[in-house]
This record gives sequence, C-alpha cells and structure tokens, in this order.
Amino acid sequence: MKLILIITDLGSFNNFLYEISNTFCSYENNRLFVICSNKKIINVNRNYLIKSNIEFIFLDIPRGFSPYKLIKSSVSIRQLIKSIQPDLIHAHFTTAAFPTILFKIKNYKYWTTLHGLGINSTKGLKKIIFFIVENFIFSKFDKIIVLNNQDYNFLNRNFHAKLLKHSSFGVGCDLLRYDKNIFSQHENDNLKKHLKIDSNHFVLTFTGRFVNFKGFHLVIKVFKKLCNIYPNKYKLILIGDEDPLHPTGLEIEDQLFFKTSTDIIKTGFTNEVNKYLSVSNLFIFPSKKEGLPVCILESLSMGVPVVTFNSRGNCDIVEDRYNGLLVKTNSSDKVEIDSFFNAVLELCSNEKLYNNLVSNALSERNLYSRENFVNDNIRLYKNTSKF
Repeated sequence: MKLILIITDLGSFNNFLYEISNTFCSYENNRLFVICSNKKIINVNRNYLIKSNIEFIFLDIPRGFSPYKLIKSSVSIRQLIKSIQPDLIHAHFTTAAFPTILFKIKNYKYWTTLHGLGINSTKGLKKIIFFIVENFIFSKFDKIIVLNNQDYNFLNRNFHAKLLKHSSFGVGCDLLRYDKNIFSQHENDNLKKHLKIDSNHFVLTFTGRFVNFKGFHLVIKVFKKLCNIYPNKYKLILIGDEDPLHPTGLEIEDQLFFKTSTDIIKTGFTNEVNKYLSVSNLFIFPSKKEGLPVCILESLSMGVPVVTFNSRGNCDIVEDRYNGLLVKTNSSDKVEIDSFFNAVLELCSNEKLYNNLVSNALSERNLYSRENFVNDNIRLYKNTSKF
C-alpha cells in the first residue's frame, strides 16, 4: 500500500504519528510519504524511523490564515499526489486538511483526522472562518475521523456515513516513557534540589504553548493568587514556551509576575516532560479548546491527578473526583480563577481524596496507551483494498 500522511509540521509528526509510521512500514510492500513543514517544536531523535520505505517531503504548510501560503502549499500537495499516485491520502489537523483538500483530485481516497474542531469551540469572527473552512473539509473528505464525543455528536447527524471516532483515548501516549517507576527516588530528589523544590512544596505543572486559548493566563492568575495567600507553599513548573502567532492573555502585572517569580520554573519545550511530571503533585490545565489532550493522558499515566475544565476532550478522559477534578466553565475569568484556586486547595489539603485520584489514574493507565491509537489506525488501513 502506498500512503501519504500530511501533517502541519515535523514536531507534530514526531509527537503523534511516528509510531503509526513505524508500524505501517514494518509491513512488506508498504510505502509511506510524509508531507509536512520542516519545523521541530520539540527536537526528538527519530533517526531509527528513516527507512527505505518512508520518505519525508518538506514544504511550508501555514498554521495561520495566509491565503497566499495556503494556495501555494495546496498546489504543491496536489502536484505531489499526482506524482506519487498513492492508494490513500490521510491528513491530520484542520491546518493540514484544508490545503490537502482545496484542490482535490478525483479518483483518490482522502481521509482526515481532525484532532479538535474549531467550529464548535470558538466565537465571533474565528467561528465564522472555521464554519467556512471546516464545512468545506467535511463535504470533501471521504472519511472524517475525530477523537472526542462532542465532535462526533456534532458531526454525526449530517456526516454519519463518513464519520468515525477512534476507540482509543485520542492519540494516546507512550507508557514506556510515562511511567513513574522509571525514576528512582534518588533521581527525583536530585531534580527537586536542582529546581529548588523543598519537601513542603506542593508542585503544580502545566504543559503546552503559553497562549490564552490554552488557558495559560488562568494558570498564572491562579498561581499568583496561591502565592499571595500562601507564600512558599507552591511551585509551578511550566513546560513549553510562548507562541509568536498567539497572545498569552496576560495583563501587564501578571506578565511581570510570570517573568520574575522565583516560584515559577520554566523548562522551555522539552522531550523530558515525564521527568518533570515525576516530581509534580498536580497537573493544571485550564484549556477549553481541546481535541483529546495528550498532556492529560501523560499526567494520568504518571499518577498525577488533573484539574481541568469540564469541556470537550478534557471530560472524555477526566472523571470528576475519580482521577481529577472538573471545573465548570464561566464567562467570568474571576469565577474560573476562584474555581481552580479552590480545586487546588482541596487536593492540597484532602490527602484521602488526593491519594484516591492517584490510585484510580494508575489503575487505568493501560487505556491511555499510544499502542491503542496505532492499532486503531492500522486496522482502518487494513480495511482498504490495497493494504
């Protein structure tokens, strides 16, 4: 079988699709072509994946709305498809799906996996843009695959015949890496010493881009309130960095606190997320716009309970007071800040509840495996006539 995978950038490929690629290429006579931009947000070594039956083709697939870049990338993708003549084209994320399908070629099979719809998670002008773009995508692709229940229910009425939802928890995570047992107590103690985390500190962690639609501004505001009322009690590990395309959402005084607080530990983008989770007590993730967040799966796999919004994707994984706490969304930042603040305080003070959340998360960690996502995709590919 000859397969084209199209994804926005190499960093996203490394994070989500390299295991599928490895498995697909292990079958005799399969050939894989990966089309993406040559960007690595996280520099992960995947040299072992470069085989004779896989080829990377780098072109600029824009993440933002640039008509010229979109048309240019779409024309290039069309030319590559005509040259390769694949049995299947499979695009991931809306940003890659739109240029893939813009100049669709007849008699080719086009699939897309949409990791989180924009049409049902945005407002105002963005919602209008997503309405136009995603409805075009829905109508043109032969198969639409989604990761969460809300997206599935949203599309099921009009696109039932071509719609699928993965039976796995989204793309899953690597349980061999996200296992608290691979870190010894000695390693954790040394890391805490290096990060200046004392035994009395309760450690919060956030992973992701520092952007307002990921709730980053709420993370900082909640932590600032914790530090003001309970000085020297909390530490915050921030794994990620700012995104030049999107604002942080921080006001001036919050930005100053973020830049100067000695209780905030900034790691930048790193492939050692598991190491920092191993010394964390709680994962805080106030994002309302998720497909099915890998960072939550990684945290739960490490036995770190999660506090997040009761919103799309998040509530597919986190069960309130079972493996984390779900916070209601509200139009007021102040109400949401208070809700997260109170949730953190409860888990910091209620040892019995906290330990139950840890135990429940660890008891179900096999459900979070990336292997489930890989097997799901390979099964779908095998159902095509050319596998």
